[in-house]
Amino acid sequence: MALSLFEGLRFKPGKSFVHKLDPRAKLLTSLLILITAFMYTDVVIISILLLLEYVLIRIAGVSGMWLKTLRGALPLAAIIFVITFFARMADKGVAFITFYESFAFAYRLVVFLSSFSLFFLTTTPEEIALTLTKLRIPYQYTFAFVSAIRFTPVLAEEMQSIMDAQRARGLELDKGGFLQRIRKMIPVLVPLLVNVLRRSYELAEAMEVKCFGVSKNRTYLKELRPTGKDYAFTAVVVVLFAMVVVARVFYIQPALHIFGLLGLLS
Repeated sequence: MALSLFEGLRFKPGKSFVHKLDPRAKLLTSLLILITAFMYTDVVIISILLLLEYVLIRIAGVSGMWLKTLRGALPLAAIIFVITFFARMADKGVAFITFYESFAFAYRLVVFLSSFSLFFLTTTPEEIALTLTKLRIPYQYTFAFVSAIRFTPVLAEEMQSIMDAQRARGLELDKGGFLQRIRKMIPVLVPLLVNVLRRSYELAEAMEVKCFGVSKNRTYLKELRPTGKDYAFTAVVVVLFAMVVVARVFYIQPALHIFGLLGLLS
């Protein structure tokens, strides 16, 4: 399940409104979602944030892959819940606020991990490279980043295939203690490492054949030209974020106020 977390990095072609948006607008949206989730630990605010992200994901038609990312984030969220619960319990005891804060931190992690799914699921690797280049990031770093983004889901899929093949040969990866499970991962990691090295060698050869890095002044087949809908979409996102900042300044926490009125936080 954890490997499905990387499905949020895999581009899915489409002709939706979100796919046609300027990638810089989508990058800004994902970044503001991440910042908002960092600012709040309020369950209501985070739920609204996740709902808005789901609406855009739904419009783009990539909700299936996005939901896989959420499912992949659940084990990490469970770990955060347990760690936060015991840390808060030592200070506040077993109370509703302890459960609430633990759940809020775990819930927020899910939004953290899925915040950039909107950008990666609806933006081609070429558009990602062009966006980063427009932000004046050196192309060598841009190429390394885009290559990592493109190959991470592929490597996760290969790792799952290797694990399935080893299970078919009788290797019980899910049984035994912690150290035993680590040792059993060696027959999985060794062929995966071999595949990574082979793929890296092939990529290096292809780059050398195409004289990568010879010319400092690059040209591009496609140029980013924002349209009116891109400006309108960006304006709406910025206004919503400004409202969030204002609400944070005045310490508006809907969930805490609701639970306070119900007497659960007393």
